[in-house]
Amino acid sequence: MPSQDISFTRLLLCSSDRGKLEPLRKRFSAAGIQVDCVTRAEDARQLLWQHHYDGIAIDLLLADRDGISFAMELRQEHPRTSVLVISTTRETEKKDSGPDWLSRSADYARLIFALKQAGQRAAGRPPKILHIEDDDSLADLVQNTIGNQTQLFRARSAQEAQIAMALRDYDLALIRTDVPQTNISWRNTLTVSQPLEISTDPHDDPVLNILNNLRRPAFIHQPAYC
Repeated sequence: MPSQDISFTRLLLCSSDRGKLEPLRKRFSAAGIQVDCVTRAEDARQLLWQHHYDGIAIDLLLADRDGISFAMELRQEHPRTSVLVISTTRETEKKDSGPDWLSRSADYARLIFALKQAGQRAAGRPPKILHIEDDDSLADLVQNTIGNQTQLFRARSAQEAQIAMALRDYDLALIRTDVPQTNISWRNTLTVSQPLEISTDPHDDPVLNILNNLRRPAFIHQPAYC
């Protein structure tokens, strides 16, 4: 679906760890973007009634609840405001931090914990999740831990993702951007409901992720959760 760039003047960032948000706030401020930071969902709701925000970025976990179900609720309550869930709020590390599979598994553990909490708030309907992942071990990890709580579908490539999106609507799309062509091709599939996208790549720069994914017209974000 084609999109046009929009300018930001004010963003709302939500995470359980305010210390991780401060470096992001400074980078956005240096770019001339005003940022408010909160750790609790209820605090975010209060600010949303007091101010207009061009976009909202929510971490997987907040101080009082998971970020995924909260993002779903905000999409219904504020359908013309862009909402994004970010899987990491840390700065990209250049140093060697161990095997890549180990760091990715650790990030997936945090994602799975948030998905489990979100599933408990699903009001009797398991969320439909499209998992775009070409690593069998990580795909099996997700399947074995949340497969019984969700309607989980897997795509190994952008081509498979396009087919899956054409067949049904999804509430969530878990995307690792270094799967070949995923960050370009799969979004070209036209669907009535746009799923809430969550990047599963631990090496994503959170600032660039926020700018690239919120830089879309707000009207394309349709409520996709019961």
